[in-house]
Amino acid sequence: MEQDKADGQQDAGAYRHADPIMDQALTWFVVLLDSPADPGTHDAYLAWRNRDPRHAAAFDRLSSLGSMPELQEATLAHPPQTALPPVRSSSRQGVTSSAARRRSRRGGGWRASLAAAALLLAIGVHLQPMLTLRLTADHRTATGERREIALPDRSRLILDTDSAVALDFAEGQRHVRLLRGQAYFDVVRDPARPFRVTAGFSEVKVTGTAFSVQSVGGRDAVFLERGRVSVTRREPPGQTVALVPGDRVTAAADGLSAPTRPDPAVALAWTDGRYVFHDQPFAAVVDTLRRYHAAPVIVIGDRLAGARVSGNYRLDDPTGAIRSLAGVVGARVTELPAGIILLR
Repeated sequence: MEQDKADGQQDAGAYRHADPIMDQALTWFVVLLDSPADPGTHDAYLAWRNRDPRHAAAFDRLSSLGSMPELQEATLAHPPQTALPPVRSSSRQGVTSSAARRRSRRGGGWRASLAAAALLLAIGVHLQPMLTLRLTADHRTATGERREIALPDRSRLILDTDSAVALDFAEGQRHVRLLRGQAYFDVVRDPARPFRVTAGFSEVKVTGTAFSVQSVGGRDAVFLERGRVSVTRREPPGQTVALVPGDRVTAAADGLSAPTRPDPAVALAWTDGRYVFHDQPFAAVVDTLRRYHAAPVIVIGDRLAGARVSGNYRLDDPTGAIRSLAGVVGARVTELPAGIILLR
């Protein structure tokens, strides 16, 4: 009874899928990734699978759509008809089932996080936004890609990983919309035609200068390398901040920040394919590196998240950078099918 109560408390804030059967399938999906060769776990999984045809259908859909045939092969090594019989509602089997549930939910925090990541992979909740982006963007980069683009007015644009822009240079306009990610602009001077960049919360207006704009994580960040720019918050009350070289300002739903003065070598290192950081939380560094890694990177536990790290890494090898940083903070690295990285 006390154990069941503890399980309920542990699950209270865990990830839940709206479909209870898919929620159970997600739990088994993650448990079997963690210990696919454990006979007790395998038997408990088969008992759950055989209890209801919908269980098998949900799990098979999840593993096949997740492009993880290794998992399906491991868990379906014995066909259902030769597996354990369906679990009936006897008291002894009820205890066994309860124990299996406890085993599957032990360490619930990281399993819940991984289940959520598996769900994102398997059923594609980002499909619609990505389709909209593909229809809207004039230029896009894939995860890990960085591209230099010549604009119609001879200005230069560097588009960072997993980023997208839409261009409007018709009828004398010089307007770029940053739809996603990060971009660096080296703008040809033309006082008669201001150059505008709009992002999620801000608009940058210049005549000729060099600056970067990032729109990630619910905020925009504008860094000025040279020249002068004005940054205006798009929504009322329409605050405006003028930047001088070396200034950075952020824009979010609650307004514009005061300018700060980061190290330019750090702020623009990405344009040369590097990530430079000093005394940053491990979780924040992983947030940046996961933008260059095609599959989820999941950090388990507050101890790792808050550890302070410094480094200088190549962005074309995010996995190597993650492994190196994991060694610094004493994290265990587990690489799962489909490229998922688990840090604990």
